[in-house]
Amino acid sequence: MIDEAQHLAKIASGRRLLDQLDVIKSLASQTRTVHVLFGTYDLLAFRNLNGQLSRRSIDIHFSRYQAEIAEQRQAFVNVVRSFARQLPLPALPDLAGDWQFLYERSLGCVGVLKQWLARSLSAALRSGESTLTHQNLESHALSVSQVEKILSEVSEGEFQLKDGDDARSRLREKLGLPSREKSREPRDSARREDSLKPHAHRRPGERRPVRDVIGPLETLHAAGL
Repeated sequence: MIDEAQHLAKIASGRRLLDQLDVIKSLASQTRTVHVLFGTYDLLAFRNLNGQLSRRSIDIHFSRYQAEIAEQRQAFVNVVRSFARQLPLPALPDLAGDWQFLYERSLGCVGVLKQWLARSLSAALRSGESTLTHQNLESHALSVSQVEKILSEVSEGEFQLKDGDDARSRLREKLGLPSREKSREPRDSARREDSLKPHAHRRPGERRPVRDVIGPLETLHAAGL
């Protein structure tokens, strides 16, 4: 397991980076041992260096909690409560009651939250406080500019992990397959044309407009009608 693996990219040549990853691939193959690279979203640049590395690699995304999703929001609050119970303080702090501020300055990232609480706890123990207060948390929180920078990098990484419709359309075009929009076009257009057809509104009991056979009764029998 290689932590902070994104530092492998800090070399002068892209060719040398590919060589380093090829060495890891060979080690994994010869030893029949899975090699795990931990790191930031900068690791995403490694997976598309060549096809051999891409097909042998699996991306595991430890995503942050999304506040706009109710289940993840509740999960983040549960994490906050769990951290509060682990703090070695005489009085249990009400961190769950301040979860929005904790989410604001941690972006829903548990690692950022843990480091922040560790700084706040250290300061509280040095000053002899019995619990963590909002003032204590605020004085040791990341600044707004720092959080905005982290959010920018996280948002870019999250976007790279998503396969958008445009990317899929380009892939299907390169493979000679019709795009999803084109394959659905005939059915959708037929449905639209059908919806544009005028529909006659008749009163109850009124016949539909049809042609009636006209002529003498003998003629009708002769014709087999």
